Amino acid sequence: MTRNNTIPQDPVPFSGITVLIVGLGIAGLTAALECSRRGHKVIGFEKKKDTNQLGDVIGLSGNSMQILSQWDPGSLAWLLDEDIICAVEALELHDTAGTIRAAMPYHPESPAQGYLFRRTGLLKKLHQLAIRAGIDLRFGVNVMRYWEDADKAGVYIGEDTVVGDCVIAADGFYSAGRTAITRENPVHQPIGAVMYRAIFDAQEIAHVPEAEWLLKEAPTADLLPSFYGKDVMVMMGTAAKGRYVHWACTIRGEAQQASEAWMQPASVEPVLDCVRNWPAASKLNAVLSRTPPGACFNHTMLATAPLRTWVSEKGRLVVIGDAAHPFLPYAGQGANQAIEDAASVAICLERAGKGDVPLALRVFEKLRHKRVSLIQEGSAEAKDSFLQANWDSDDEADSPSAYMHQSWVYNHDCVQHVVEEFQTAADAIRHGREYIPTNVPVDGKYRQQ
Repeated sequence: MTRNNTIPQDPVPFSGITVLIVGLGIAGLTAALECSRRGHKVIGFEKKKDTNQLGDVIGLSGNSMQILSQWDPGSLAWLLDEDIICAVEALELHDTAGTIRAAMPYHPESPAQGYLFRRTGLLKKLHQLAIRAGIDLRFGVNVMRYWEDADKAGVYIGEDTVVGDCVIAADGFYSAGRTAITRENPVHQPIGAVMYRAIFDAQEIAHVPEAEWLLKEAPTADLLPSFYGKDVMVMMGTAAKGRYVHWACTIRGEAQQASEAWMQPASVEPVLDCVRNWPAASKLNAVLSRTPPGACFNHTMLATAPLRTWVSEKGRLVVIGDAAHPFLPYAGQGANQAIEDAASVAICLERAGKGDVPLALRVFEKLRHKRVSLIQEGSAEAKDSFLQANWDSDDEADSPSAYMHQSWVYNHDCVQHVVEEFQTAADAIRHGREYIPTNVPVDGKYRQQ
């Protein structure tokens, strides 16, 4: 492989392992890159025709950014493109009157804060890296079925079979592979809230005097204020130094027009109605009401209990990312844990080798399941902190920012953890012993007491 400024690495000997990856979102593309870096042959499948994905802004904290930084040791220049990042200098949390109730400087290099990206821009970057790395990615392909035996695993595409040593299903919240792999069909429970999102060209508000406040830092920086009221949270900001406007609104309750499917076209009117009586309504409405037709999407927010297992019976099929552990957005860890999954499974395959792929996937599960399940549960637990917004309470736990900084989450080095713990977990599996995870708080709670 030729060294360049994208995924520079010295050639790695072929491990002999062929990995099939289904779903080429953040989890799948990262898994493809990480497996390729470890010497595995990768074939990726995506039912969509390209990498375009609905959504607004996504945050990557220190635990995932340190993985991406290894692709060009000592530099993140390949990723920190002005067109896809949010150059935010401060975080401000407001009440419904627009009064700042909490503020802090924003330092992307801080593990707890991390970088903010346009979701589609990030995916395109990952896709470009994978193409330059020579990875076989096949778009517009619908995987119909999965299979495994003692020695191989594969997928059916129509009547054709593609064979590998293992299959990684990274096909998201509504994973088609999850039931086939885990024999579980999880129930997605509505949490009583609906999310609305939009992202559009800033020219839509560039000549609106009442919206000038949101573009005041352009073209040198971005803004990201959040507004919290009872049962409503609105986050509004810019990206690419004022080139794009994005906003997200969570509303407690059930919306008649909200769909359980991811990101369905929606009207902005329910959001306008929710903030209409806020003292800060005029400044918010100046932006919300200029959302172009077709740019607003919503979905019912659903919680899912942790799966019992992520690995198939014969140990050659595995789920990662949202297919394994869908998150609510309040912990800010959906993409971060997907990237941790990707790096971890690639290393486990490298350590176990072609002769023991099932052991690799089972060790991966041992090292990751407890940690991710705890964060998954924490993302649901944090909901009320964000939607109650009791600014006058003496209890810090009632503040919307109370759940934002869990150091055991953001400071974790999953690569080092796998290196250190692989053999211990492997021995526990071989000898039928309990494995005690070391990457979670000793009290077993999401929030350290």
